[in-house]
Amino acid sequence: MTRSRHSLFSGAAAGFLCLFGVLSAEAQDIFLRPALEAFVDKDTMLVFPAQVDTFQKVRVRKNENPVFGTVVRYENETGTCADVYIYSLDTGAKPVRQDMFEEHCRETDEGILKMPEQNPKITSVEHIAAPAGKTPEGGYEAHYRILSGSTPMDSVLFLALYHGKLVKVRISYSPEDTDESEHARLFVAAVAAMLNPEKTAEKQDKSPESEAPKTEAKSEAKSGA
Repeated sequence: MTRSRHSLFSGAAAGFLCLFGVLSAEAQDIFLRPALEAFVDKDTMLVFPAQVDTFQKVRVRKNENPVFGTVVRYENETGTCADVYIYSLDTGAKPVRQDMFEEHCRETDEGILKMPEQNPKITSVEHIAAPAGKTPEGGYEAHYRILSGSTPMDSVLFLALYHGKLVKVRISYSPEDTDESEHARLFVAAVAAMLNPEKTAEKQDKSPESEAPKTEAKSEAKSGA
C-alpha cells in the first residue's frame, strides 16, 4: 500500500473511530500530556507507557464527566490509531458490575453492527475471525470488517472490567496490511496484560524461555567443575 493511499485510509479510519468513541462533540479537553511521558490514570492507577509496540502515545484527554472519561491515544508511523478509553456508565461514576459489563459488551457489539443504519457512507459491517494469535484473557474481544463504499477496513474491539471501570481498546486498520493486524494484536495484548499483571507474571514463570537461563547456569557449573 502506498503512503498516500494509506493516509487517505487512515483518515477514513479516524472518522469511524469517532463513531464508536465515548466522547461527544461537546466534550472538553481537561488536560493533555506530552507524548514522551508515561501517563498514570488516577482512577484506576493504570500506567500507560509512552511506547507500546510500534505505537507512540500522542495524547491523553480527560473529561470531568465520567461517562466520557479518559482517552489515551496512540499512533504509529503508518498513521494507525489505537485508542484506550477508561469510563463509567453513569455520571455518578458508580462501579460497573459484572452483569452491567456483559450487557455493555452486547450493546457495544450490536451498535457496531448497526452502523450502516446510522451512517449512509458505511455499506456493511460484519464479524470476522480473529487474526492468528491467542485472544487475551479477562475481557471481551470482537473483530469486524467494515465497508465504506468499496473500501474495506478491519477493526478490533477489546472491552474489560477493571476496578469498577470499563476499559475499551479500539484499533482500525487496512486488511491489506498484515503487519498492522499483528501490531494491533500486540497492542491489545499489552493492554490486557496491564489489567491482569498476575496472570502475565504466572505465564512468564511457566514459559520455556524462563527456564532457559537456569539450564545454562547448570551447564556452566558442570563445565567449571
